[in-house]
Amino acid sequence: MLRAILGAALFFFFSGYAIAQPSGPPPAGKVWVEVGGSWTLVVAPPEVGPFLWADGRWVPDRKPPRARVEWVPAHWGPRGWVHGHWEAVPVPGPGATWVSGHWDRNKWVPGHWRGRHPHGKTWVGGRWGPKGVWVHGHWR
Repeated sequence: MLRAILGAALFFFFSGYAIAQPSGPPPAGKVWVEVGGSWTLVVAPPEVGPFLWADGRWVPDRKPPRARVEWVPAHWGPRGWVHGHWEAVPVPGPGATWVSGHWDRNKWVPGHWRGRHPHGKTWVGGRWGPKGVWVHGHWR
């Protein structure tokens, strides 16, 4: 009996069911979405911006973001699948103003800093880096 319980526990742990995670990174051009309690591979959103999966297609999420946040698209991270989410952007100093990301018709315009920047630095918006790894927005 103990072996059966231990076997089931190990199965759920290693299969991803116990932590409600997809089984592995999606192939290029695909992302995981949760539909009806199950994970499904679908084509990635058309661009980097806040999208919602609804009725079998991507639709822009037009709710305005909170102040000083940047959209981070869904991606595979070191601990598994990371849902798309808003993440706080650190304030560089006095005189800098964050312009929130927004929709211009059907095109997402990423958030960016306006005004004084840290000396000798420029803001680099979040983007997909080598091997499909998401690189957060940062000062360079």
